[in-house]
Amino acid sequence: MHDELDLTAPDSTRSIRRALLLALPLALFALALGCGSDSDSAPAAGGADDELASVSTTLHADSTFTFDDYISAGWKKSKQFPTDTVPGSTDIWYGFFDQKDIEVRFYDSHQDASTLGVESASSAIDQKFREGGQVGASNRGAGSAAVTKYKAFAVIGNTVVLCELNVDTCRGLADALVEG
Repeated sequence: MHDELDLTAPDSTRSIRRALLLALPLALFALALGCGSDSDSAPAAGGADDELASVSTTLHADSTFTFDDYISAGWKKSKQFPTDTVPGSTDIWYGFFDQKDIEVRFYDSHQDASTLGVESASSAIDQKFREGGQVGASNRGAGSAAVTKYKAFAVIGNTVVLCELNVDTCRGLADALVEG
């Protein structure tokens, strides 16, 4: 049986063994990260790429929600944005839910939200990936002068919801919509 580091072995052999001992746990960690998945969510349809699949989901596709539905669910409105910066949207509001920044983009249908809305939300979230984690102006939602940094989104019925930190906040809002 060999000791982990044989002090009688030549220096080059000890260096190789040390490198292998360090590399193995790092490789296993990288493999675990690569294989992990969130089985509760489905990636948003219509354009979310592989990188965005972990930060997006589609929920309640057969439902149609109104501004008042979001208010009743506990979402607090703050500011309305013009729709000209988000193709296909009919209304855009910034607000809060569960003490997190949330932007709600309304569309005429789930189909519009799943195509036009996902494309727009994907580009906002994807900007973070392209810039190596640095947030650009297009990752600030409809009000590009705002400092909000959205990191996740969900297609919820006929709406697209941009969430501050992760997709769990979007799920919580979606649950509150159908409970309310």
